[in-house]
Amino acid sequence: MRRGKPMRRRSLARRRRLARRRSRAQRGSVSVELAVLAPGLALVLLLVAAGARVVEVQGHIDGAARDAARAASIARSYGQAVAAAQQAAQADLGATSLCTPRTIAVLVTGYPAVPLITAPGAVTVTVSCQVNMSPFRALGFGVVKRFTGQAVAPLDPFMCRDVAC
Repeated sequence: MRRGKPMRRRSLARRRRLARRRSRAQRGSVSVELAVLAPGLALVLLLVAAGARVVEVQGHIDGAARDAARAASIARSYGQAVAAAQQAAQADLGATSLCTPRTIAVLVTGYPAVPLITAPGAVTVTVSCQVNMSPFRALGFGVVKRFTGQAVAPLDPFMCRDVAC
């Protein structure tokens, strides 16, 4: 029995020496791995942020187009429809959106030139604006990107338009 104990002690001491040698050889490997992985991780985070900005802005633009189409559909004349659509889009894309205020454009199409007698029509509103994308130039975005949203709203066939009612 005495012979077994010293062998165990030797093998245990030997294992400890080998473990110390291995730990010395691996010193700094975590720093190297982190230095290699950090740029990739930063690029992934930048990509997620760019995707979030695109989704948020497109949601704002689509909502503004929807509200502008609704406002244009209840107007009595083409001039009033354009004014109502612009006002609704400006209200939706105010300070809370990422759109540059001077770049908001509203286009109203489909509004009838003559009063509807037979079938109701629909008005289409296209809203577009430019958004600052300069933080994401490393991903291939330009300094500004134009976003566009479109919505269609039916015209009420019983509403009197462009005539004295």
